[in-house]
Amino acid sequence: MPTLSHAINTALREMQLGLAVQSDQGSLPLIPERVHLTLAFALDADGTTNASPGGPHSVTIEFKTSDLSSRPAVSPAPPAASAVRPATDEAGEIVSGLSQLFGAPGFDSSARATVFREVLEGMPRKRVLAVLAAISTSPSARTDDATRMAAHLLRGVIQSGPTKALDSGVSTLRKVLSGHSLAEVLRAVESEWKTQSAWL
Repeated sequence: MPTLSHAINTALREMQLGLAVQSDQGSLPLIPERVHLTLAFALDADGTTNASPGGPHSVTIEFKTSDLSSRPAVSPAPPAASAVRPATDEAGEIVSGLSQLFGAPGFDSSARATVFREVLEGMPRKRVLAVLAAISTSPSARTDDATRMAAHLLRGVIQSGPTKALDSGVSTLRKVLSGHSLAEVLRAVESEWKTQSAWL
């Protein structure tokens, strides 16, 4: 026979499980106000108190419904604009912007993407901005050879791609690079456009 304490604990545990199921189902919250537990018991020769297997046993539970107004207020979800953007959305923005320069990912556009990646890889942000400025302007005497060469190569990327117009291409590049780190942009380019050999 189960001990009396075990029987009481079991009855209370079953009641709690039932309340949890009721709550999960979205029913009106019920709060146990009074619990009447009636158990028949017997004393063994050694003095142990056990629940009698023959009963009678009963459980009576009196509930009160929860006042909906007393529920804790649920904080409204933050607006979508302030939510952190998933990485996939960021990569999508990069691909969408650079597709205007390279064309959709594929064999031909991967050549332009490879040049772009090789030109900017490892370049400090200050140098990147100088290169972008040099693309659509005549190089001055103060422009160093590395900046001039990088601008020349990116100029070729823009003019051979769908955009063709230098001003529009530079504007697109500025927009992409202002919203994302250079490392993110280069990762997206490598992932989406790969190299020409990868498309063979």
